Amino acid sequence: MIQMMTAYTTEVDEIEDGIAELLTQIDLNKLKKNSVGLITCHFDFAQTGFLAELQKRVSFDVIGMTTLASANNHGVSMYALSFSVLTSDDIVFDTAMSEPLGPDNYDEKIRALYDEVSVKTNGDPSMIISFFPYLEKLSGALMHNSLDKACKGIPVWGSLATNIDVSFERCHAFRNGVGVEDALVVLLMYGEVNPEFVVISIPEQNISDTRGMITESDGCIVKKINGMTAIDYLSSIGVKLIDKAPTVTPLMVYYEGSEKPVALGIYTIFDDGSLLCGGEMPIGATLAVGEINSKGIMETANKGVAKLLETGKKSGALILPCVTRYVMLTPDQNSEMQLIINTMKDTMPFMMGYSGGEVCPVRDDTGIPQNRFHNYTFSACIF
Repeated sequence: MIQMMTAYTTEVDEIEDGIAELLTQIDLNKLKKNSVGLITCHFDFAQTGFLAELQKRVSFDVIGMTTLASANNHGVSMYALSFSVLTSDDIVFDTAMSEPLGPDNYDEKIRALYDEVSVKTNGDPSMIISFFPYLEKLSGALMHNSLDKACKGIPVWGSLATNIDVSFERCHAFRNGVGVEDALVVLLMYGEVNPEFVVISIPEQNISDTRGMITESDGCIVKKINGMTAIDYLSSIGVKLIDKAPTVTPLMVYYEGSEKPVALGIYTIFDDGSLLCGGEMPIGATLAVGEINSKGIMETANKGVAKLLETGKKSGALILPCVTRYVMLTPDQNSEMQLIINTMKDTMPFMMGYSGGEVCPVRDDTGIPQNRFHNYTFSACIF
């Protein structure tokens, strides 16, 4: 069984004061046999030496990522650090950080990372928490796919790092006080964790009834839909993409065997009419166009929290919705976080940040969890 404890600070400049604030909220004397720390934070915490100093004060590994905004039972802010400790007598935790990842070596490096950390124990982990880098020249879907293959489908939950201006710069995944902008960090959990996963996508009423079939693609690039270039197909059904902000138009992809569609963003419009998307676009899959708006975001947040509570688990929850949701809620950006803290503050320990790309298993039509990479979703892992 896992117990989760949370702490929170916005004090980044006075490091001693910030660490003292965290350690007054978590009683390290109550830790069980095995423990691990998880952090989401503003990037300043990764650059001032705060994380390294915090690491000196605890006896366990700490991993995490930068994010746009953080929340837990103690507060909510863009400029905060949320610190959670998972502790257990029967679950074993192990962490690792990859070597720098790039377009030419990511598969090799991710496989090497998993092989290195998994040989330390007898048997495979029961689940993995992953914090991926946010890289301009390497998609999260490709990195996620490599980890999925390396671990042979063991459930993976996590996120891509992001930051307050949703750019590729200053996005860190970190381990034990060391932050690297192009490295993958993982937590392997051994034992009967039995997590529940919740992923809520675009509301049904925000998804078009018109479906097209992918007829030509290359990984995350969709080239043709119904035999037409992707951009021509979208034009034919009345959808005009915004050149400088194509990500505001979600594509709902119905993978073969999946019960629900996966929401993926459009990152780049190429001159030949093809589209670079936030996940794999396999030939034969069907897709529809979705709409993301504040009403739909709050509806899915409510549904996500309700499903989370319906699991009956109360040891703790990790919540990483898509960063686009925060941006699209302007001018009430904090409304999703405030909904969650108001509902869950006195219910169970929780940690929340915003994700540059959500990693969450979904069940196929036989009930078996399949690792998937998402955009726009409310994503949670409950213990």
